[in-house]
Amino acid sequence: MASEIITTLPNGKLLVEVSTTGPSSYSSGGFSVSVDILRVVEKVVAASCTGGYKVDAATISISGNTLTVPVYYYDYSTTTDGPATEVAADTNLSGVTFKFLVIGV
Repeated sequence: MASEIITTLPNGKLLVEVSTTGPSSYSSGGFSVSVDILRVVEKVVAASCTGGYKVDAATISISGNTLTVPVYYYDYSTTTDGPATEVAADTNLSGVTFKFLVIGV
């Protein structure tokens, strides 16, 4: 995992870019990402990933400096399209790169 301070905001908080690969065995509900250069993450501003998966900043939960990141995919069929579905437990996401912009102290 790599974290980089992008800038210090006028209120003294830091804008940080985090880049990491996914877990080799996904856990239902999301995988954990620790932002070690911050004591506390206050907000996830943006989230993205490669590999055709979907992450959404609004669904990421925060506890201290740790993010819990649920990962989704779209299961399109020839007859119906539905909402994104959470990735199944034990899915290997180690080849997927995840990026986050967070604000914290």
